[in-house]
Amino acid sequence: MKAFVGADIGTTGIRASVYDERFAVLGSGTGESILHRGPEGSITQDPEEIFRETARAVREAVLAAGVAPGEVAALSFDGQMAGILGIDENWNAVTPYDSWLDTRCALQVAAIGAKARDAVIRKTGNIPSYNHGPKLLWWRANHPDVFARVASFVQPAVYVVGRLCGLRGRDAFLDWTYLHFSGFSDTAAGDWDEELLAWFEVPRDKLPRIVSPYTVVGEVRPDQAEAFGIPAGTPVAAGCGDTTSCLLGAGAAEVGIAVDIAGTASALALTIDRFSPDPTGLVYACRSVEEGLWYSMSYINGGGMNLEWFREVFAPQRSFEDLNRAAAEVPAGSDGLIFVPHLEGRGYPNVPGMRGHWKGFTRQHTLAHFYRSLLEGMAYEYALYKQSILSRQPEELELVVRGSGGGARSAVWDQIKADVLGCDYCTIDREDIALLGQALIAAGATGHLRDVAKTVRGLVQVQRVFHPDATNTRLYAERVAEYSDLLYHDSAGHG
Repeated sequence: MKAFVGADIGTTGIRASVYDERFAVLGSGTGESILHRGPEGSITQDPEEIFRETARAVREAVLAAGVAPGEVAALSFDGQMAGILGIDENWNAVTPYDSWLDTRCALQVAAIGAKARDAVIRKTGNIPSYNHGPKLLWWRANHPDVFARVASFVQPAVYVVGRLCGLRGRDAFLDWTYLHFSGFSDTAAGDWDEELLAWFEVPRDKLPRIVSPYTVVGEVRPDQAEAFGIPAGTPVAAGCGDTTSCLLGAGAAEVGIAVDIAGTASALALTIDRFSPDPTGLVYACRSVEEGLWYSMSYINGGGMNLEWFREVFAPQRSFEDLNRAAAEVPAGSDGLIFVPHLEGRGYPNVPGMRGHWKGFTRQHTLAHFYRSLLEGMAYEYALYKQSILSRQPEELELVVRGSGGGARSAVWDQIKADVLGCDYCTIDREDIALLGQALIAAGATGHLRDVAKTVRGLVQVQRVFHPDATNTRLYAERVAEYSDLLYHDSAGHG
């Protein structure tokens, strides 16, 4: 038997699973993601803690799986995408992991936006935000001595792979699924953009080489074998970003499949066949793991947290099942009540001053109305993403949405999304999508799978389909237009 290990180095935790040749889970393990909060918006992680906790998760998974040492055929890691970590020539960390949650580079975000916003969107597929480019410039401006020691800026999964395989600074790599966050890439070409590098005086030698997720970048070195529970010499793939791994693992490997990751940050992504940057900055364009496929997507920062907040503040004695049953009794449109879900600023596009609110409530509105309107408000945001994506497609594109994450277990919310988006909304039979994506990459990188896209289509099965109700879809189209007007006024007032 051959086994494949996938690991997910996330913001809220680290997970690993071992899969057999049919991609059934044999064993799993976990580790901590430890955030360190400091002054002036500083949110970092200790690279040593990231490495140690990832090793623990992988080792636990291998022990739980009970596989023989020679049965592990390959590993692959995904991780947080928008932050950076500086390494020196010997692969020592010379900076902490500057998290995507860290806002200290706000001045650099503004400077890049003022000078080259349109060019950055057109070339990278993404707006200037709290991602690689502004963070790199922040380190150069605020810690020039540290910046001088940096051989390359990498991401957490890449850092772990480099330590595990004994790589040097000159071996630093970035797989192409991260490029939209880079700030300096020609994402369509899969290369660094010389014009953007020149405009911001960024040395190309501070940036890693760009590779396919299926590139074998090294082998487990002997002195790390025991810590990870993996035999020395086991090949390690480049892997990809965590969100992209979720999309692959959910089966979004063909045009027209959209994925709703209904988690802490609620994201909607649609698989398309071309690089399609959005000049308005509402959605961003990024590469798929599979060459020739792309995603257009955006997200609600803290979308899933809105549900937890509502229950804790307004209904602490009621379960989500109870709230969902009550919401199902409220008519579509919540009798005119509209909720704006950006409680702590809009994440993408970045409008930090925007705040959440309800519009149109009266004494006739009940707790159930408010809860249903919360579910509807996040679906309205998704509808704007869909409109933006489809407006730039040269031909009509039929889409089906696959739901994943805790929110997808709410039947009333799934039906609301089907009605608002005007398309089928499906639940799937896998919850391990990020880890499955990495196991598939590990198998593909080492030649054990010839066609990953075909394989994942057979692995992920639809459980339940929610069809849109035409009457509700027409009503919701009016509500989406009203919601869009609310956002426009909020952006004008707080942008």
